[in-house]
Amino acid sequence: MVNINTTMIWQLINFFVLLFLLKKFLYSPVKNMLEQRAAQINGDLDAAEAEKEKVEELKAEYEQKLRNARNEAQKIVDNAETRANKKAKDIISEAETKAENIKEKKLAEIEQAKKEAVSELRDSIADYTILATNKLIQEQLDKEKHQVMINQFIDGLDKEKLGELQ
Repeated sequence: MVNINTTMIWQLINFFVLLFLLKKFLYSPVKNMLEQRAAQINGDLDAAEAEKEKVEELKAEYEQKLRNARNEAQKIVDNAETRANKKAKDIISEAETKAENIKEKKLAEIEQAKKEAVSELRDSIADYTILATNKLIQEQLDKEKHQVMINQFIDGLDKEKLGELQ
């Protein structure tokens, strides 16, 4: 059985006194220190969470600004491209108009030169015809000489004037 003696009682008293002292001087301060540390850690975690939310908001705002800047840049590029295309079309249209005008002027000049050449040719043919007629009348040629003379006259005309028009 259990034998209770004074040593055991003193040991029990010492044990409870030790427990009381440990609780008062060691357990309570350590517990308070751990509670304070836990509160500080929780506060730091809450602060970190708040900072994280703030950073996420700033990141979202930054990304929105970046998207807006990209959209604006794209609009500027599109606008510049549209203006460049319009300017190119205007330049091409103007060049085509000028080319058409030049072509029309040159065709008109060619037509005028052709008319002048035909007029000169008519005048020359009339002169040559008169000269040929004068020669014929003066010489009173027979039909064979007359035919040879006309052929020579026509060959001369072909070489002198008609060759230029062809």
